[in-house]
Amino acid sequence: MIKVYHLRALLLWRWSTVLRFMLKGVRVHPSSIMNGHFKQFQFSRSVKIGGRVRMFVSGQGRIVLGERVWLSHDIEMETSKLVSIGPGSTVQRRTTINGSVTIGEGCIIAPNVFISSGTHPFRVYPDKPIREQERIIIETKGSLSSLDRPITIGDDCWLGVNVVVCPGVSIGEGSVIGANSVVVKDVAANSIVAGVPAKVVGDRIR
Repeated sequence: MIKVYHLRALLLWRWSTVLRFMLKGVRVHPSSIMNGHFKQFQFSRSVKIGGRVRMFVSGQGRIVLGERVWLSHDIEMETSKLVSIGPGSTVQRRTTINGSVTIGEGCIIAPNVFISSGTHPFRVYPDKPIREQERIIIETKGSLSSLDRPITIGDDCWLGVNVVVCPGVSIGEGSVIGANSVVVKDVAANSIVAGVPAKVVGDRIR
């Protein structure tokens, strides 16, 4: 796996990726790396991917980007499931998106946002260290996929800078998440939430 990653990090390989996507109407910066089978990256026309973006897809995973999706630079995505971003959504610099994540249409994701459907077990075997709990789960269930709890973000949502979205959370369409918030539970549509943990502080409809 490490050798494959280094191969895909080579300049010649990256330029071949740029040209292949260019034929599909997708602009990919040559400093970006996509580690996975070409068919696992399903990008619509007019997608733009900035510099130093890293995408890691394993197993049956896929990354799906709708029309006019724009990814800024230094973004990381990793999945063995599905990461899907709807048409017209934008993701700003240094954002991380991991696991099973669906982002709707026309969303604005500010810099340094962290969205991950996975977690580390610390209550499954509370008398054991976290790494030991992970090892036991892998031995008994084959992987840590049982810890994955998909995240859904509806259309027309705005996530402010440094927001963290925790596993299993659903954010309703039209919601606004204030800067530095940690979202640990579902957010109703058109809500304005902020804080640690995030709480409702307003409503876009009123």
